[in-house]
Amino acid sequence: MKKIAHRGISAQAPENTRAAFEKMIEVGAKWLETDIDMTSDGELVLIHDDKVDRTSDSQGFINDMTLAELQEIDFGQWFSNAYGDEKIVTLSWLIDFINKHHLNVNFELKTELKGKRQTDYLTRVHQALSHVTTESKMIVSSFDVDLLAKFHQLMPQIEIGLLFEDKLPDNCVALANLVGATYIHPDVTYLTQEQTKYLIKNNFGVNVWTVNERTTFDRLKRWGVTAIFSDFPTESPN
Repeated sequence: MKKIAHRGISAQAPENTRAAFEKMIEVGAKWLETDIDMTSDGELVLIHDDKVDRTSDSQGFINDMTLAELQEIDFGQWFSNAYGDEKIVTLSWLIDFINKHHLNVNFELKTELKGKRQTDYLTRVHQALSHVTTESKMIVSSFDVDLLAKFHQLMPQIEIGLLFEDKLPDNCVALANLVGATYIHPDVTYLTQEQTKYLIKNNFGVNVWTVNERTTFDRLKRWGVTAIFSDFPTESPN
């Protein structure tokens, strides 16, 4: 069972920062997960929320701010004074980092953009991901069925993961087939063994989020899940 570093090693460093990704090299983690959004001037950046409020010393919506404005904001001190110099990370920086260290990655499409701006976002993501080395395994995931379907049309060669929050809906397999998904990413809180068997029987990989407890890890491993997303990816048993 693979262990995927959730927003980098986010238990030890502020999520989606260079420090969180660089700690992967220190501890030997091989898979990472991160979130892609776009600034007002069309730059792709890595952040989970649509606003900077939770993970910075500022306020505002990512989609309304330029990259230059975002780079003036501290994205580390909320976590610890030791990370007071952390700045927002661009997708281009991370791709260079992935290629240099031969890492594997799950990119989550995480944006509230609609219409023409969403199309621009998908085009830019497509262009950026074409620079990821073929030596790296890659998954692109989202909760948004329509967004994933549009991305899949642009880059059908990349494996797709459909995310679900809360309980899996009865039509989860149909939705995953609709977008051409290879993986289903269920919420660990609600996933059952029977559902896991059902997904595997229907030929889906099962990548579960977010798993931070050893007993849960052991249970999911017995169930045969493909991977877990974890804030502690190197502390779970092999």
